[in-house]
Amino acid sequence: MNEVTWPDDPKAFEKGIVVLLSRIHPDVQRIDGAGGDGGRDAQFTSSEGLHVWEVKSFIGRMTGGRRDQVESSLARAARLGPVTWDLVVPMDPTPGELQWFDRLREQYTFKLEWRGATWIETRLTEHPQVHRFYFANAMAETEELLRKLLPEQGPIADTGEALRRMRGMIDRLVELEPHYQFKLTAGPGAESSVEMLPAYPGAVQDRPAGFWVAFADTPEAQETARAWERAIAFGDPVDVPGEHIADLRLNGPAVLGFSHGRLGAGMRLRVSGHQVPADHTVQLLVADGKGQRVAVLGLQMTALRMGTSGSVLSGTDATGSYECQLRINRSTGALKVKLKYDIVDRLRPGAALELLRFAAALQPHHTLQVMLAGQPVTESLPMPVAEGVDQHVRHTLIELLEQLVAIERLAVTTFEVPVNIPVADRTAIRTAYTLLTGGTAEAEANLTATTTADDIPSIRELVETQGFIRATGPVPDYPVEILGQNIQVGPVMLESPPLQVMGSHPTDDGLELSLRTAPAHADQPAHPSHPLQPRRPPVPRAGS
Repeated sequence: MNEVTWPDDPKAFEKGIVVLLSRIHPDVQRIDGAGGDGGRDAQFTSSEGLHVWEVKSFIGRMTGGRRDQVESSLARAARLGPVTWDLVVPMDPTPGELQWFDRLREQYTFKLEWRGATWIETRLTEHPQVHRFYFANAMAETEELLRKLLPEQGPIADTGEALRRMRGMIDRLVELEPHYQFKLTAGPGAESSVEMLPAYPGAVQDRPAGFWVAFADTPEAQETARAWERAIAFGDPVDVPGEHIADLRLNGPAVLGFSHGRLGAGMRLRVSGHQVPADHTVQLLVADGKGQRVAVLGLQMTALRMGTSGSVLSGTDATGSYECQLRINRSTGALKVKLKYDIVDRLRPGAALELLRFAAALQPHHTLQVMLAGQPVTESLPMPVAEGVDQHVRHTLIELLEQLVAIERLAVTTFEVPVNIPVADRTAIRTAYTLLTGGTAEAEANLTATTTADDIPSIRELVETQGFIRATGPVPDYPVEILGQNIQVGPVMLESPPLQVMGSHPTDDGLELSLRTAPAHADQPAHPSHPLQPRRPPVPRAGS
């Protein structure tokens, strides 16, 4: 590693050290000392507790006045209850200075460490991009090198050479720019792109990068301009075609190869706000005109995107069927809810039923309230329009799912519900539910059967004339197929439509009659009915 050059500007040194700490510990939070830093310049919290760093740009020796500053910072930091406190300073301690620091250690219960020049240089060896940018007087050189990376370097012999060249470009960018990571995508035409992503949470504040854009005077470009404004205000993603841009100026790392001008043919500018992980529990409560709750949806919000005017908190319900965005305007305090519904395939009936009941409650005469961690965020809001919710089919599906939940309980089984339930399965669900709850259903009745009858004149007349009879009899285990499962709903009593006697032959007990559904009655259903009391869910017994 080249020699470390300590910046003359104390703020430049402190910023470089905080960036270094951020690369070592990505969760580091930089403390702005404008209103008093509380004895620390950076901190982060682990499972052990709070870790604090105090950065001093002292060159030379730790004089009496400087020791007073350190002791004052340490005393203020102690009020925060840290588990560690590190002094980062570009000097290694002399024996006398180490004795003074050891006496400080004896005064506090938490761990104190002196991180001097040797420690800093070692860490800079591990993070050469921070060394080059902050401690080698190379910021201007970095900008110039970045502009020289993209020009053609000669013919490419094969795909291996292309990949090596792309990897070399990205490696060089990472070496030169400690605040950002770069992702290069190569493809035909406009499919090639360079993404610039923050290397750690505070990178955008440490090294701002932005664009000034003037849009062309066309209807399409002006629509893109409005999307751009939303992107700036709330961090929404926006994809700007090059032909919509009249002028573009870059502020920050010159990764696009120019500082101002127009994008080249086929180029696009893609911008989105910095998104950070989130972990918030949200409930959407639906109330009727009297203020009574009629439905609720639980959400886990997992991402936060921020812009200049507000932020967008995003998440889903437990199944992933509902996507929700909470758009918060910081200046007005207004909250806007956006819901998108796309039910997941193969859910259990109970889970799908809850989702549909919530969808059914999204009526214009209802109101919505947002709860965050059990507390209301706003007063009641007008009902948002949920994308993907078909209010015309919800009641039919709700009834089917309610019946399917009951069948699971009564037949002691489970189902996975497809997004689109086939018509045959819908009929089977209604049949099984009716029979399991003690009713009479209709069943397909294109039957052929045999039965034994007494050899008497009236029966012989039926055979000779191919007459008709009706049959009613018990079926011990009547099956109904639902979503690929045979559900036993019997025993049932089955009453057939008219059956035609097609023939007979004698037996020891009389005559065996061959029967089939009469052609004129083929469209009439059979009627199975439950002869006993409706089933009840099984009750577990003690010790079972």
